[in-house]
Amino acid sequence: MSNYVVELERWGIQQGSFGKPPYSLATWTIAYNNVVGFNQALAYANSQGFFNVIVPRGTYSFCYSNSSPTGNEPYQQVGLSINLFSNQTLDMNGSTFEVLYDSINRNPFDKATTNPVWKLSGSLIQLNECTNAHVKNGTIIGDIPNRSFTDTGSGFNSEKGMEQTYGININRGNRFCSVESVNVSMFMGDGIIIGAYPTDIGTWILNPTAASRIAYPGLADANGTIVQTVPGAYISNKFPIIQGEHKQLQMRTAGGYTRIPLISNKTFEYLFYNAADVLLVRKTAVYLQTVTVPLDAAYVRIQFRNEAPDQTSISIEYAITKPQSHNIKISHCEIHNNHRGGISGGADFTYIQNNKIYHNGMDSGLNVPLFPDSTRYAINFEDSFCNFVAVENNHIFSGFNGVLLGAYHIKVTGNIFSEINGIRIYNNASSVIDSNVLYQGTFSLAPSVATQERHIIFSSNVVYAQSLSLQPVNKTMIVIKDNKFYLESMNLTGNIEFYGNYTKSLVGALSTTYTTLLLNIKKCTDNTFEDFNFGSHYRFALTKPIGSTNYIDNNIFRSVSFNSVNLYNDLEFENCKFFSCNITFQVADLTKSSSLTFHNCTLQDTNLEAGGRYVNNVTIGGVTSKASLYDCRIILTPLFSKPAFFISADNRAQDSLNAGVLPRNYELYMRDCLLDISVANNVVLLKYGSGGDIKQPRKVVIENSVLNLSDSTKFKVLEGSSANNAGYSAVLIDTSFVGFTSLPAPAFGSLEIYKKVLTLSSAAEPSTGTYSLGQIVYNTNVTAGGYIGWVNVRAGISTNNAWQASRSYTITSKIFNGIYVYEAQNTGTSGATPPAFPTTAGSTVTDGTVTWRNIGTRALFKPFGLIAQ
Repeated sequence: MSNYVVELERWGIQQGSFGKPPYSLATWTIAYNNVVGFNQALAYANSQGFFNVIVPRGTYSFCYSNSSPTGNEPYQQVGLSINLFSNQTLDMNGSTFEVLYDSINRNPFDKATTNPVWKLSGSLIQLNECTNAHVKNGTIIGDIPNRSFTDTGSGFNSEKGMEQTYGININRGNRFCSVESVNVSMFMGDGIIIGAYPTDIGTWILNPTAASRIAYPGLADANGTIVQTVPGAYISNKFPIIQGEHKQLQMRTAGGYTRIPLISNKTFEYLFYNAADVLLVRKTAVYLQTVTVPLDAAYVRIQFRNEAPDQTSISIEYAITKPQSHNIKISHCEIHNNHRGGISGGADFTYIQNNKIYHNGMDSGLNVPLFPDSTRYAINFEDSFCNFVAVENNHIFSGFNGVLLGAYHIKVTGNIFSEINGIRIYNNASSVIDSNVLYQGTFSLAPSVATQERHIIFSSNVVYAQSLSLQPVNKTMIVIKDNKFYLESMNLTGNIEFYGNYTKSLVGALSTTYTTLLLNIKKCTDNTFEDFNFGSHYRFALTKPIGSTNYIDNNIFRSVSFNSVNLYNDLEFENCKFFSCNITFQVADLTKSSSLTFHNCTLQDTNLEAGGRYVNNVTIGGVTSKASLYDCRIILTPLFSKPAFFISADNRAQDSLNAGVLPRNYELYMRDCLLDISVANNVVLLKYGSGGDIKQPRKVVIENSVLNLSDSTKFKVLEGSSANNAGYSAVLIDTSFVGFTSLPAPAFGSLEIYKKVLTLSSAAEPSTGTYSLGQIVYNTNVTAGGYIGWVNVRAGISTNNAWQASRSYTITSKIFNGIYVYEAQNTGTSGATPPAFPTTAGSTVTDGTVTWRNIGTRALFKPFGLIAQ
């Protein structure tokens, strides 16, 4: 048989809603009898083999009860709930269940006499040790609308601090149970609470006492004999097994959110023995893993390894128990306006899917006082540690904390968070947070157990928030990839990989503060950062000292002002692109030199800035701030408004230098670079930027590069305005001039331009790199009838890749057309016919889905030195 429709008259159940208190004894009796009647109906359906219990549609009133005269506190009370059986579904059939409550006049079914009336607790619907039990299709309204909140207590000792009423309590020992399409609201604790313990009573724990959790030196050998002399190995006492009762076991821990056992090695062993002390099997396991007990096992020991050696014993907080509650599903529900939280748990393998969860931990929409603690939430798995929880495709909004998760394995995907703090991860082993949208809240970490490896992946999310701050320590590793962030500040330090993300300021140049995005992390690659206040406030910082294991590569920065957070003296970039940026040197130790280094980077309308204060006025100085660029492209367009590419500035005026303060040195070194300058106003490569000029040593070296000027009258390598600048020097070595033939000598300082014949070697004509006029490359694969080598007869960039139709190109791919070289600005596919390639350096053209940029002339090599046959 499948369906049973509850017979209201048979079981003494009455429909009706009775409004606000006070209530008559007759009304209280109806509410109490409804609880009793539904329990009788459910018991009858179970005895007759009915799987579905259908409630006649209507409104029903219920009340909590307490049959213990000494049950003054919620944990002492003995109440009556609507209790389901295994293999049973309570189909509310669109009905509404309401809770009567009076926090001033005592409920006649509360037998306590000395406690405050508002302490009466209860759960309206409860599942206890059920398998395949379900609640669906109805509305449940709790006691909050009928409470007065007029007591004079404070904190947890007040009505607003009371949290022990629940809509649906999926208590201990439940398996494969669910709540579906139920609207739950107005309960003091949680709308739905999910217990974790294996059973309510009975022999579910094998080592219940602190003494039984102590392990002693020893290692069981292959025969199960305990050897005492193995450093770091400890073994527990015998834990008796009841055959037929203990069929599966798992290791669990006690309360609080620090749930992971403090063992150095995350794996341990179950050693199963029979009654004759013969070792049957040893099973390697991790925390919360379920293992099967051999049929004739009489007892089990726990073997730990790699702990601190030479201890007389170790005491670890853990319990060996039957498997806890598991496979619980909450779906398609509306859970809202509960006093402390929406859902808490939890059981192993809990699935919270497709729900609308909102305004929990707030004022319940009735302006009631808030719960007096910050642990107010939509979902909380912090205090009931479980193996796995999935929070998927929910709308979570309008509250305080969003999702607090301490499960061992976590999956949070496809949710929308708004008007609520986002996701907070406690102790765990693995978390995947993917494809969520977070408005206001972000993602944060609670401290982790030092011995636990914690892996977190935060991917493909969209985040709108003021800040994101993550500082993983110990064995926590975070991967943040392919997200979109719109925020004002970010502080990421430690073992974090940050790649494929798009990060943009919410307010851009409107910001009036120096909020900083700081990334002092393991890896920062393939990201785009945009609109962090170029030109007014410094708001961004990356750290990667030369030689460190941090990795900064292939990032794009648009309108970003870098802030000197002064953690190191060096900063290095590889394969990055900067557009309209201001990049500041990092100087942690003012007594030492500092460097800013770029490899294969593009800097368009971007300037470098160095300098600052001295340690004191006399003894410190003489250090060097050096910017080095290798194989880079420096592009200054008419939009560039700064007076110089590299601006130096100190807080010492010339009179201080005359008094004996040693000046700081500034150097700019470029090798194998393209400088493409078409500015509207005069620009200098290296210039003092604080007004006037001082006796400050400055040096520029440009080697094996191409200098392309649209108007040479607007460009200077160095600028000196007085005899203070006589020590300035600039050297251009094997640098090709495009658009002009010479540079004027400076009024002060020196400018030296020369070429040196560089000899290189290769097995083939060069096809990459930048080469000056006359540069020779010797052939390392000489043969009779071949050539000694090649000589470059046109300064420029070498490539042998001609344009091809309908071909896939990756970003930075290079081709030639005529005498010019073009670089792909994005990944895409060329068109069917060649575009009209521009002949002006810096100009672009669209070709299919690829944009090409003219990066200069193509080097032209000719063979020389014919070798006779």
